[in-house]
Amino acid sequence: MHDDRRLYPRITTDLGARVRLGQDTLPVQMVNLSLGGFLIEGGGRLATLASSPATGTIEFSVSFELEEQELTSECRVVYKRRLSADKAALGLKIIGMNDAARAAIEAYVHKNLNY
Repeated sequence: MHDDRRLYPRITTDLGARVRLGQDTLPVQMVNLSLGGFLIEGGGRLATLASSPATGTIEFSVSFELEEQELTSECRVVYKRRLSADKAALGLKIIGMNDAARAAIEAYVHKNLNY
């Protein structure tokens, strides 16, 4: 039996989102979300991201609309899987988010959670 050890329940989504890398904004698809993080998929530059030589991490902001509210959070890549030559899936841990965004995600997860 698979034991899911996540702190927060995940909700499957099909939301368009944007990743901000320096001055660039990249379109991505949000595959799932929770209060702890997101799974996104995208191509192009997202598929070839490398860790920072200084920190050994990849961090960026993710913006998306949820229930007619624009949300932004700072995230760290904790998982990266290549889906094809030009597409990758990235598991993100939320490292910064305001209280309004946290409340909106919590309400959305609770509303859509299937027990």
